[in-house]
Amino acid sequence: MLGLYDGTGMLRFVGSSIEACLEYAELFSIPLDPCSLQALPEPVVASIRVRGGRHLEGRSS
Repeated sequence: MLGLYDGTGMLRFVGSSIEACLEYAELFSIPLDPCSLQALPEPVVASIRVRGGRHLEGRSS
């Protein structure tokens, strides 16, 4: 994962490749001179654990 940051340090786009970031910049006419690309850590998917035999579907308050 790569982040495309503009000249002010604002994250503008997160893409899976350099090409995707460059295409985004071209699509929105973002000048590449003050921009930077930085590697981003892969997101961690948190798992939710439900204890006991509770059924969460079909209930309304």
